[in-house]
Amino acid sequence: MTTDRHPSELKGLKDRLVSRFQSGLIVDIQPPDLETRIAILMKKAEDDGLEIPYEVTEFIAEAIIGDIRAMEGALVKLLALSSLRREDITMNLAKQVLKNLLGDNSFMDLSIEQIIKFVCREMKVSERQILGKSRTMEIALARQLAMFLSKELTNASLANIGTHIGGRDHSTVIHACKNIDKKIFHDNEFQRKVEKMKNEISGYKMSNYKKEKLNG
Repeated sequence: MTTDRHPSELKGLKDRLVSRFQSGLIVDIQPPDLETRIAILMKKAEDDGLEIPYEVTEFIAEAIIGDIRAMEGALVKLLALSSLRREDITMNLAKQVLKNLLGDNSFMDLSIEQIIKFVCREMKVSERQILGKSRTMEIALARQLAMFLSKELTNASLANIGTHIGGRDHSTVIHACKNIDKKIFHDNEFQRKVEKMKNEISGYKMSNYKKEKLNG
């Protein structure tokens, strides 16, 4: 069974069913990362008997996050345009497809610094507090959110994320992400808040991302 919340939080189920679900394996499934999205596109192209340059699949996977169907749809449109025009699949062709799908005001790389600013605004804390050593609950949560969102929405390494957020090491980032994952799993309101933040940040990314790639 697939659901967006813990079995104990499901309404309308009999206690014995909830107990049965809780006694089984409960797995928190996260959206696929960049490498997985690229692999999905490569596999789909392979299934269709086509070869696509790696840089093209990477470009599509970077541009469309959080929606595998939309990503695959972009690939299908790219293949159709290539066939219709009898052109090889190139970056220029991919740019045309994504311009049509996402609009001309596409893409710009989202940075850890931008995520920090966004989290500060949403959580009503200062950058100095997030980057500092304060361990008050409010500031610690904001700091962990910044680490979690940086891991989810950028290609930065854990060590790089830690360096940007107060010079912390990668183990601190791992711990922060686990804490946020756990809170998301057990707190529906917090889960909705994080999803809203991810969507808003992703929307910002999609409206500003890599103009030089599309217009270059």
